[in-house]
Amino acid sequence: MIDYKAIGRRISLYRKKKGLTQAALSEMLGVSESYISQVERGIAKISLSRLDEISEVLSTDIALLISDNVILPDMSVNSEVFEIIKNWDKEKTDFLIKLLLCADKQF
Repeated sequence: MIDYKAIGRRISLYRKKKGLTQAALSEMLGVSESYISQVERGIAKISLSRLDEISEVLSTDIALLISDNVILPDMSVNSEVFEIIKNWDKEKTDFLIKLLLCADKQF
């Protein structure tokens, strides 16, 4: 089953990393700001073609938006961190993501 909420969270994460508001992203895609909000909250079911458009605008690989567990050839992964978190449940990984986002804002 497709986890639209998780996809929406990842879209929100990459949008914020790029310094875009929902309004700016919606304008770039030619959709309403409300639609972007619904996608990021997992309410709207997003098509693969729209995901591809979003990944292009956000300059990220579409696989990173779709899946929690993607390692791309050009990504370096700290094996020690990976070993620690590889068996974590969703609650723990979501907490870690929130913690990292807060830390990233401080730097």
